[in-house]
Amino acid sequence: MDKNSERIVSFASSLEFRDLSPAVIRAIKLRFIDTIGCALGAFSAAPAVITRRLASGVQSASPAGVLGSHIKSSPDLAAFANGAMIRCLDFNDDYFGKDGPHPSDTIAAVLAAADSSHANGKLFITGIAVAYEILCNLVDAVSLREKGWDYVTYTAMASAVGAGRVFTFPQEIMSHAMSLAMVSNCALGETRAGELSMWKGMASANACRNGVFACLLAREGVTGPPEPIEGKRGFWKLVTGPFDLSSIGMSPLRAEIVYLKNWPVLYSAQLAVQAALTLRNEVATNDIESLVVESYGRLTTRSASEPEKAAPKTRETADHSVHFGVAAALLDADITLDSFESKRFLDPDVVELMAKIQLREDPEFTKEYPEVWNCRITAVTKSGKKHQVHATYPKGHPKNPMNDYEVEEKFLKLNGRMLGDQRCRVFFDFAWHLDEVDDVGKVFDLVAI
Repeated sequence: MDKNSERIVSFASSLEFRDLSPAVIRAIKLRFIDTIGCALGAFSAAPAVITRRLASGVQSASPAGVLGSHIKSSPDLAAFANGAMIRCLDFNDDYFGKDGPHPSDTIAAVLAAADSSHANGKLFITGIAVAYEILCNLVDAVSLREKGWDYVTYTAMASAVGAGRVFTFPQEIMSHAMSLAMVSNCALGETRAGELSMWKGMASANACRNGVFACLLAREGVTGPPEPIEGKRGFWKLVTGPFDLSSIGMSPLRAEIVYLKNWPVLYSAQLAVQAALTLRNEVATNDIESLVVESYGRLTTRSASEPEKAAPKTRETADHSVHFGVAAALLDADITLDSFESKRFLDPDVVELMAKIQLREDPEFTKEYPEVWNCRITAVTKSGKKHQVHATYPKGHPKNPMNDYEVEEKFLKLNGRMLGDQRCRVFFDFAWHLDEVDDVGKVFDLVAI
């Protein structure tokens, strides 16, 4: 095993619940509530319906559940179905290293492993901590986007070791699971380029599925290449070049500092939406002649600035469009799931307002990022009057965090009507006492629709 693979596997195999700080445990419970809420909120969406149908056609000797239902399937297909639900709304957590993955995507894999093996809450929390730590350290080390690959390549690797920890794999089996997940799951960056397809929200689910499948293979005795990272045709040579993973396991663990979302849009658009909602109080939307959104270079030069994002034609493109997020916030005073119905983002009033929006880089904002997140919106009215709003740190950022109440309210807003307030509260009690739970699989009956 090469040195970096050994570092990943050693950490993943050895981390124990007792090693986790109270802050990390609390953060994971909060993210568990947020993640399950996002998944259930997408229950009726096309990706959820499709993947649930696929999962329902498979039986397993060690089954895992599908959220929102009583369906039991193989652990890998359960991870796929749950992962598609978690990611579908683009409302689950995010992390900003050199790429921007959604760490809670990996919960789909860890949950499938936990349910199929009847793991307790402490082990489940530990598995999540492992998956978050590996994923976030990988994206801190090197950007896959800049190499033309998709970040879910990292998600498959992190899912394998997070699920492997829940399966209580010894280090040797864990190394094979990680290797199998890595060498067979390098995903193309085309997933997130131009007009976005349904696959944008399903790619992480597939990575989780493949991470769990790698675990099942390794458990049965399948071996993986011994040097997946540093080998002569390995990850370094063909994909990334050398990187440093020496910060794995250093305090604070990444699960403590992952960002939450206040609106179901691209994370870099959160601040623009926040500023637009403030601007709405100062200017009448029908009086706007032009709008300029200024922010840091990472936002203005990456996919959010592609021509397709200025006039989205699909739901997946709309939730990655700063233009649409700002227009919808100004017109509707909020961004909700209904905002992403095609009848809304294709409405003439939305299309007309989006055409007035320009996205620009402010070099000073770029210099200050990521220590400071800035967004400035300037509206010029038909009479020539200027209105300007400057916002920093979106709600949910570690420097402007969402508290327990706000995360619960987000869950209730998504699912209160479907589950009912009382059942939501029962789930909250389960989640806040997750470390006391004897079988994590009990969650599926709590949230079955």
